[in-house]
Amino acid sequence: MRNLTEKNKKFFDKVSKYYDSGILKDWLNGILKKVRKEIKINNNSKILDAGCGTGNLLKILEDENKGLELYGIDISPKMLKIAKSKLKDKAELNLVAVEKIKYKDEFDYIFSAEAFHHYSNQDRAMENFNLALKKRGKLIIIDLSFGRILNWLFNKIEPGNSKMNSPSDFLKIFKLHKFKKIKQKKLGFFVIITIGEK
Repeated sequence: MRNLTEKNKKFFDKVSKYYDSGILKDWLNGILKKVRKEIKINNNSKILDAGCGTGNLLKILEDENKGLELYGIDISPKMLKIAKSKLKDKAELNLVAVEKIKYKDEFDYIFSAEAFHHYSNQDRAMENFNLALKKRGKLIIIDLSFGRILNWLFNKIEPGNSKMNSPSDFLKIFKLHKFKKIKQKKLGFFVIITIGEK
């Protein structure tokens, strides 16, 4: 677990300066805006972005100005530095891995956008998400899935990739960790959103 987390930290520290530029930024922001349209967020909600990177999703949420209480965590100090400059004091950001969070019954929504396949222990992450959510809180996971063969290949070639999950894998993971009212949808050719309620 530690080796994979370290590998991801180094990888994302290295790419942080390119993360908010060019085609990658446009593609990611396009996905995040689609996600936002899918989720009805109540005013004054408390939200955690797990693997918040440079804070793009938090920035989209903050711009809505609905009295949201925003939190983000990431393992890359350089990604968080960019997020902090982007969000100022509008979100509380912490350098911590999802496998080590200690929240309990705190959040109305937890988002994990394009990060789940980098978690070193996906089951531990799901356990922690369940603990961190309030009753009837929602977990929203957005991740890539290229099909079985390409998932296997992408898992081998992308640094710090722990496991690519298929849509059916995500449904099983949500059920295994006792999430209810599970919904799933394609947001693009290779992007899947899975939503469950505690």
